[in-house]
Amino acid sequence: MSKIPLYKQIQQDIRDKIVSGILRPKDLIASEQEISETFKVSKITAKNALIGLADEGLVTRIQGKGTFVAAGPFHSDTTKPVVTPPLQSNNIIGLIIPTMKTRVIQKLLDYLEYFSKEAGYQLILHITRESLTEESRSIKELIQAGVKGIIVFPTEDEKYNESLLRLSLDKFPFVFIDRYLRNIDTYRITSDNFNGAFEAASYLLNKGHRQIALISPENANTAIEDRTSGFEKAFIDNNVLIDKNLWCHVPLDILRTEQVIQYITDFLTARPHIEVAFTLTAEMANLTFRSNQDLELISFDDPEIPNVPFIQQNEIQMAKTAVKLLKLQIDGEYAPEQEVIPVNLVTFE
Repeated sequence: MSKIPLYKQIQQDIRDKIVSGILRPKDLIASEQEISETFKVSKITAKNALIGLADEGLVTRIQGKGTFVAAGPFHSDTTKPVVTPPLQSNNIIGLIIPTMKTRVIQKLLDYLEYFSKEAGYQLILHITRESLTEESRSIKELIQAGVKGIIVFPTEDEKYNESLLRLSLDKFPFVFIDRYLRNIDTYRITSDNFNGAFEAASYLLNKGHRQIALISPENANTAIEDRTSGFEKAFIDNNVLIDKNLWCHVPLDILRTEQVIQYITDFLTARPHIEVAFTLTAEMANLTFRSNQDLELISFDDPEIPNVPFIQQNEIQMAKTAVKLLKLQIDGEYAPEQEVIPVNLVTFE
């Protein structure tokens, strides 16, 4: 039996039909009642599936008329065609990412490529594999290639990087996405990590949980720092004592090895009174689930584990904003700012 939630199976079926061309822009999609009958699920499950596709920008839900395939991959305006400016040989921008392993980065890459092309740019991808050395090399190679600007998703272990600092000092067009370096002044786009973690922790506290584990990668980047701070603030605001003995920040040198499962298992075994665990990444949720499948979980990002609540990021808006801010710089505007994109708590109650 598939462990993929039913609503996700429905979404994937519809998504596949859109990608393959079976369903084309402006086509009417099966109704909640029809989906319910076809997949033998409740109307609530069918509705959640369609809402999720609408959040991705793949479909448009019009009250009283139904659900339609969006005009473009990420557009809900079905009345206006998407006009993509012609690409020119010198309209190239770079994208530096640390890995392709996570669903968040996969989505960001997909959406960044789309919005870059829509803006008239061709995207060149470099993957650093979480190496600062590779990050610096990528910056050098992209500049030598004549890119107009660069979007940077920093390595997990954020440290001082002279190449990134030089971009800032030279006012070369570039944007941090998801994570950023606090000592480098430039444009940056992040999810609302603090409030997302605050909302997740408050949700658990309001359910009466008190023995809540915090499981995450080592506190080595801004995303993890802000999520940790949001988690802690929820306890403070709810006047609940914080037990940091229940916090497990896995060292990066262990996280990237086969020892990580045993590390988390040992942590949980030594604390049998833990009621629930909040994991700060989907990867940590899956590792924790493998360590103890009976432990209740809630995750930042969708771990694709049945019935596990999660904080959902808006990768479409992040990508769209990143391209917009990069284009502003390329066009001559320079006024560094931080865009914080709202997140959403998804539960299955």
